[in-house]
Amino acid sequence: MPRDAPTPPPFESEALDRSLDRYLAWGLVFMVALIAGFVAYRVREPGLRHEALRAQTTSYRAVGRRLYAASCAECHGKRAEGGSGPTLNAKEFLKITTDAQMQLLISGGVSGSDMPAWSLDYGGTMTDEQVRQLVTYLRSLEPQAPSVPDWRKGKTAAG
Repeated sequence: MPRDAPTPPPFESEALDRSLDRYLAWGLVFMVALIAGFVAYRVREPGLRHEALRAQTTSYRAVGRRLYAASCAECHGKRAEGGSGPTLNAKEFLKITTDAQMQLLISGGVSGSDMPAWSLDYGGTMTDEQVRQLVTYLRSLEPQAPSVPDWRKGKTAAG
C-alpha cells in the first residue's frame, strides 16, 4: 500500500492572497470610475465647446469692431457703408466672399488700389488673430446688411 505523499505548505499565505484580492478589487473600482468619468466628459464636451466658441465669437466681434474703427473706418465708412473704399456692409459682398477670402484681402491688401496689406507677414501692423477678429466683425454685419449691388464703388453706390 503506497504512502500518501506529504503536501507542501502553500506558496503564499492566505493573508497575502486576501491582500492581493483587495488590491485587484480596488483597481477594478478605480477603472470603473475612470470609465464613468470618460463617459461623462464625452456627454458634456460638445456643450462646452459650443459655449467656448460662442464666447470667442462674441469677444472677436467686439475686438474686431474696435480694430475696424481704428484701421478701416476711414476708407470704408464708420458702419462699413462705404467711403473711398468699397461698401463692406453689403449683402452682395458678404454673400459671395468667404471668410478665407476676406482674410486674404485684409492680410495682403489689393494691388493697384488704396487697400494696404494689414498682416505682419506682408509688412502691415496686424497679427493673424487680429485679421480673424476683423473678419468676425464683418461677418456679424451680414444679418442686417442692406442690398448694395454696386458695393465695389463705395460711397457713390450708396448715394
